[in-house]
Amino acid sequence: MEPEHWSFWDTQRLEDEYSPSKWSRRGPADWVFDNHVKLVTQVSNQVKEEIQCDLDIPYGEREGEKFDIFGAQLLPNDAPVFVYIHGGYWQALDRSISSYSVTPQFKAGHIVVVVGYELAPKVGLKDIILEIQSAISAVLKWAAERGSRSVVIAGHSAGSHLASMLLHDPQWQKNEPHLDLLHGMVHISGVFDVIPLVTTSMNLPLNLDNETAKSMSPLHCFNQSMEKVLHIKQLLVVGENDPTEFKRQTSTYAQALLRAGFTDVHCKIMDSLDHFNIVEELRNEDYELTRLIVKLISSAYARLL
Repeated sequence: MEPEHWSFWDTQRLEDEYSPSKWSRRGPADWVFDNHVKLVTQVSNQVKEEIQCDLDIPYGEREGEKFDIFGAQLLPNDAPVFVYIHGGYWQALDRSISSYSVTPQFKAGHIVVVVGYELAPKVGLKDIILEIQSAISAVLKWAAERGSRSVVIAGHSAGSHLASMLLHDPQWQKNEPHLDLLHGMVHISGVFDVIPLVTTSMNLPLNLDNETAKSMSPLHCFNQSMEKVLHIKQLLVVGENDPTEFKRQTSTYAQALLRAGFTDVHCKIMDSLDHFNIVEELRNEDYELTRLIVKLISSAYARLL
């Protein structure tokens, strides 16, 4: 259903569509989320004990403006860099518990950077978007200075929104001297249209109106030049047990990227997975999405699917 039709939906149905824990088939919604936090915390803590890491590196002045780097001191200077941006509707979760993808990527020879950001309501969504621009610029500069071959960015849910907004800001692209290093993006159960969230409880910390939400929605920002980023490969995935709206938004955004001139766009529904275990499984090197990410990072020319 297209965004302009949302006013005809009852409030509870809209709330349910954007409450992905309710759609999991693994258990009650509260258990699904609580188990997710417990699992990713445990895995992230273990990763920090087992893999060399440089933690709490600031890229701005706010407390949340930090990232963690894994494996940089052990891997070659030209090793590719995998950047991960966590989700949580811009108001929850944290960089410190988002290192679950590190081990398989490190084993594949990839440095991993886990990016944090200040959360709403301490800052607004526009502030967070600008923070991610600063973070990615800092990572690209660092990667270029060490001689890295490429950088790939992945984001989950709200993190995917933040990653995709980089594609829709020509001014940031114009001022970014290392943009050519950005080789690919992985959008995992992403939010590409923020407007439907305006009437939900998720908007309470964000305080967005329809006009503001539209201006910060990737799906509504294709009127700007994207010439400088058309070379970036795009992989979009969503869980079979994600909400219907997340699947619609993923498919719609993939189609919009193709219309905009991106030539390497792949969209895939991940069988039997929901909004949370689609990223939890990134801790496993034999997981299909892990393998796709490794393939994307490792080769500038191979087709993904």
